[in-house]
Amino acid sequence: MDYETALKTCSAEVQAAIKWLEEQVRFDRRKLENWSKEERDREYISQRLKAKYFCSDAIEFYLLSKVNSPLLKEFLDAAKKEEFWLDEHDPDAFAMCLFEDPYLLWYLSKVGLNTNEFFKEVLEIFIKKPQTLEGKISPGGLSDISHPLSLSVLVSVEPSSEATDLAVRCFLDNLDKFKNRYSCDLDYEYSHSETLAIGVLALCELDYLKYKETIEDLCKILKSDFEQGVESYWGEIDQCSDGTTYLPLKETSLAIEALARVFGPNDDCVIKAIESIKRNQKEDGSWGNIYDTAYACLALISAGDGPKVSLDENEWNELRTKQKLELTKPMFIQTSPNLGATEIKEKISEMLNNANERIWICSRFITEFWTDIMNLKREKPKLDVKIITLPKAEAHNKYKGTGRKFVQPAFDALQRLLGNDFITEPLLHARLYIVDNEVLVSSADISSEQLEKEFNAGIWTRDEETVEAALKFFENIWKESKDETQSTEVKRS
Repeated sequence: MDYETALKTCSAEVQAAIKWLEEQVRFDRRKLENWSKEERDREYISQRLKAKYFCSDAIEFYLLSKVNSPLLKEFLDAAKKEEFWLDEHDPDAFAMCLFEDPYLLWYLSKVGLNTNEFFKEVLEIFIKKPQTLEGKISPGGLSDISHPLSLSVLVSVEPSSEATDLAVRCFLDNLDKFKNRYSCDLDYEYSHSETLAIGVLALCELDYLKYKETIEDLCKILKSDFEQGVESYWGEIDQCSDGTTYLPLKETSLAIEALARVFGPNDDCVIKAIESIKRNQKEDGSWGNIYDTAYACLALISAGDGPKVSLDENEWNELRTKQKLELTKPMFIQTSPNLGATEIKEKISEMLNNANERIWICSRFITEFWTDIMNLKREKPKLDVKIITLPKAEAHNKYKGTGRKFVQPAFDALQRLLGNDFITEPLLHARLYIVDNEVLVSSADISSEQLEKEFNAGIWTRDEETVEAALKFFENIWKESKDETQSTEVKRS
């Protein structure tokens, strides 16, 4: 959805807030230079003039990414420079804000900076290296309650890593501590409700169904915190030195996002808090400052005030999602002689008939489909056909059944046609068939006995990660076997 369309479909409150925020964060060289002449914080201004934007601007631009603001490109371009990541007052070190508030890295990852080299370095220094053997992450002796902040970053960036597994386990093993509202250091930047909400969001992002019971339990505690807050806000309202009050918008925003995610935007706590936030919006569209405006606006968006798609578009997206799930759903297939089931043979035939890009085969014996493969290669010369099988003599000796007579002619014919794309591996035991973007892992070689007369089973899928893993497995055998073959040929010569 383009920027104008996305913005128009937001509520009036969100539109006003976005417009105000864009004016506040837009890089303005002339304004900064005038500030410098007025002898304001010249060191900071000098750094800002070099970098344009800082990593500390993460939450504002995370919000603007929700409506595809044109300013986001400027922010992402600025992130390519080292100055973006350095401390505003100490240009020789990474920004202290990333150390004190690791959740900024979560916002940065969500705008697409998780592949940035500086991001990776910061992740390593501030989150992965400080992690203990038990999985706890509280860099530099920060409060233990800060652990969910780092956990959320790992879940976003590398959900399947060992570091993430350890961090999740640490969080779950110490739930009593995180549930206790009095376990949070009073001088820490994040309150009990905030860290709890971030923990909930991290578990939702990682695997909602797996952690559903824990997530709902933590959300009940968040609701309890809401009841102990004031004026439909989580936490306490602070009194400023000038007599004005400071509303806990950050705390409320994170809690609303968690509850809306789990219980939906029509939850009583969410409705009351959203109404209260809207009442406190100023005439200019803000909530007084950049950060409060960003948090308030994110709360509204999480409760349904953000960009909306039409009913038709939503139905079309649902249909495509359903089709994609159906397409990638793994399928169990079998060869069962007593049932007359030859599903593995039928699936291989179907895969070969639809081949357009690649046919990669690991099979100890090949006495079926070899003529089909040869015809396909001749019809489509650009088709990437690679075969790994047992050495001919070994295959002939180990083969059991009447199909043995086809071992040698099939081997010789395929070898002549494919040349270097047909190799042998004496340690081969895998039966793997990769055709284009689908893979079949089976207990059956492509021989008439195993495809028709023996009990065999397999799993077929188009799942992208599974196909990618299968490709890497094949490439590893291919490289190892080819190296061995070349080494043997050199010795013979």
